[in-house]
Amino acid sequence: MTEILPYVLISSIIILTGILTAVGIQLFLVLKTFRQTVDKFNNVAHQAELRITSLGQPLQNLAGIAAGVKTGVKVFEGFVSFLNRKKDSKEE
Repeated sequence: MTEILPYVLISSIIILTGILTAVGIQLFLVLKTFRQTVDKFNNVAHQAELRITSLGQPLQNLAGIAAGVKTGVKVFEGFVSFLNRKKDSKEE
């Protein structure tokens, strides 16, 4: 009985070492695939951010144009009111 015990222990250690090595390799491959997936997702998120920014830029330009037109209208109204006051003062 004692003669077979070392053989059983050595074979058990060899089998467990093989299994743990296979599990370690599989874990490494899974983590490598996960990293590639995260990189692809990060790239997609970056592209989406660029597209959203490029869509928002024309809206900002339109807001700037609208502000310019609004300022122009106020200047024109001020000029017209100045002319009306000058005209009213001449009539009196």
